[in-house]
Amino acid sequence: MSPQLRDGIRQIGGLTDCWTALIDIADHAGQPMTCRKGIDALNTLPEAELVHLALNNRVPIGSIIQWMNGARGLEDEELEEAGLTLLDSLQEFRMLLISTLAEYEESFFRREWQNVEPWLQTAAAAFQQEAEKSAEKAIASLHPRLFAENGTITAQKANTYHFAYDNLEHIYVFPSAFIFPHLLTGWYGKDLYLPLAVDIPELPYSEAPPVDLLLRFKALGDETRLKIVKLLWKGPHCTKQLAPVLGISEAAVSKHLKLLSEAGLIKAKRRGNYQFYSADKEEFEMTLVLQRQFLEQ
Repeated sequence: MSPQLRDGIRQIGGLTDCWTALIDIADHAGQPMTCRKGIDALNTLPEAELVHLALNNRVPIGSIIQWMNGARGLEDEELEEAGLTLLDSLQEFRMLLISTLAEYEESFFRREWQNVEPWLQTAAAAFQQEAEKSAEKAIASLHPRLFAENGTITAQKANTYHFAYDNLEHIYVFPSAFIFPHLLTGWYGKDLYLPLAVDIPELPYSEAPPVDLLLRFKALGDETRLKIVKLLWKGPHCTKQLAPVLGISEAAVSKHLKLLSEAGLIKAKRRGNYQFYSADKEEFEMTLVLQRQFLEQ
């Protein structure tokens, strides 16, 4: 991979919550898009919708339009700052996104797709046959943490989600060779999207624990760092506040905070002359998910 393509992927990942909202684009009918069609759709997406997508659908389009008209005041200040930064360089972002996707599709994905597509089609056909016998049993077979019974689909992730049949108009199941052992679900209005994990015999498989999970366990495997996490869980602290409570130097506190930060377990925000740290509670929930996914492999 060329340095330019690699840097483009990293830049876009940093601006889009690690590509979260961009990895699975479908049209409004729920049909999967080809890569080329998806790239074209992104290229013609209105500015507010592109920002909405890049921010992982976390900000209503109405709020983004208000930003574009000069209004401010989103409750999540960090998210608003990220959105305003994106708006300031939106054309450059769009060009980078389109060129990066086009180069990756042509240089890597197109060849990979030729190997993967037959397996996806076979798995989809097999699932369709099972769904015709019993849609409920077929859905329940998709993942160990997905259940379909008593008029409800239940997905156990960091939180448990319940989807009543009566509240759904469509359930779309998309085969993928890249999601195992994750339980990726999506819901938009009355449409629910579920994954069908497809095993590709030719793809390399490793039973080694994921690096990010090891980093988190390493960061938490220390008495002092666990004490720090407990303090940060209750509220933001700076090193000057933490040092006397822990009975260690500010320099030692900074070293511990660096390890916790590299593991993605804490976040920092500057207030005046001090950097205040707090626990990222969502990432702690994700740690449980990562652990469970590894154990279920």
